[in-house]
Amino acid sequence: MDTFDTPVAIVLFNRPRRVAELIERLRSSKPRRIFAIADGPRADREGERERCEAARAALDAIDWSCEIVREFAASNLGCDDRLEQGLDWLFDRVDRAIVLEDDIRPSPRFLPWAISMLDRYGDDPDFSIASGHNALGAWGDQDADHLRARRGSIWGWATTARSWRRSRAIDLSTLDAGVDACLGLADLDPLLAEHCRLIVAEARRVRRLAWDTSFSVRTILDGRIAAVSSVNLVENTGIGADATRTTFAGDFVATLPASDRTPVRDGTPGGLDPLYDRRSLMAELLGRCRQPKMAGHLARLLQSNPAAPIDAATRLHLAPFSHPEESIAILDHLAEHGASSRSLEEIRSKLRGMSSAVGSAVHGSDR
Repeated sequence: MDTFDTPVAIVLFNRPRRVAELIERLRSSKPRRIFAIADGPRADREGERERCEAARAALDAIDWSCEIVREFAASNLGCDDRLEQGLDWLFDRVDRAIVLEDDIRPSPRFLPWAISMLDRYGDDPDFSIASGHNALGAWGDQDADHLRARRGSIWGWATTARSWRRSRAIDLSTLDAGVDACLGLADLDPLLAEHCRLIVAEARRVRRLAWDTSFSVRTILDGRIAAVSSVNLVENTGIGADATRTTFAGDFVATLPASDRTPVRDGTPGGLDPLYDRRSLMAELLGRCRQPKMAGHLARLLQSNPAAPIDAATRLHLAPFSHPEESIAILDHLAEHGASSRSLEEIRSKLRGMSSAVGSAVHGSDR
C-alpha cells in the first residue's frame, strides 16, 4: 500500500498564511489527493473577499503530483454549516479521509499514524475518529501508539464515511428527558456525563450548536470509541482574535507542542480509558478559564452551599476548582509536556491556595 494515497481534506477560509504553512508541513508527505473546503467571504467585512481569494490561491503552491478537488462556497455559510456541508460533500466522494483545518500543524508522524488507525479501526462499526491531538500532551501506555476513549479532538483527525454519516443521523435536539436511561450515561465519568447532558439541553433549546461540539457528543452518546494518539502529534497555531473558536489567547491546552517521540506502531492498548476522558475535559475547562479568582470564589460558595443559585453550565466550568488537587496534578502534567501561558500559572497558583486552605481546615478540625 502506498501510505499517502489516503485523501487529505484541508479546511480554509480567510488566512492565506495559515494555508501556506500547512502546505509546507504536507510537502514532506506529498499526499496524492487533497480535497479543499472553503467558506465564502462575509459581505460586511472589509477586505475579506481578497483574503479568502488569497487563501484559496495559496493552494497553487502544491507542486508535487497531486489531485486537488475544490469545494469553494460563493458566499459565507458560517463555520458550522460550511464544515458540516463540506464534510458531507467529502464523504460522498471518499470512504475515509484525514481532516486538517488551516491552523493545524501536523508533525511528520501524524499522517502515517492516522492512516494506521484507519487501517486498524476503519471497518469497526463502533469507531468514531482517530485524533492526533492529545489534550494532555501524553497519556496512557507509552508502549502503545494510541489509547481508546470516548472523546476525541478534531484538531487533526481522521474518520470514515460510515462513521461520519452515522453521527450525522443523530439529532440531539430530539432527545427526550430520559437521555440518561436511553443512552447509558451512567457508564460515563460523572463529569463527562454532565457535559453531555448540558449539550443535549442546549441542543433542545437552540437547535444549532458548534459543529465540533455536536459531533463529539453524538459519538459519545452513540457509545463509540475514539483512537487518541498516546502523544500529541499536532500543534494549533490559530489561537487568538482571528480564530473562530479558540479566541482566548491564554488557552494553554492549545499551546501544547507536537511530540518528537515516535509512537510504537504496533502497540495495543487495553480497554477504554475513562481517566483520559475526565482529565482531558478538566484540562480543557481549565484552559478556557479567564477569571480564576472568581471561579475559586464560586467553587467555595458551592462547597458551603450546594443549593446556591448557580446554573448547570457554570457548575460544570467550576468543576476543576471543586477538585483542586486533581486539577493541580493536571496542570503540572501539562506544563511538563510543554503547555505554557500566564493563565496556566495564575490558575495553578489559585488552586494551590485553595488546596492549602482545605488542608489547613482539615488539620484544624482534627485538633
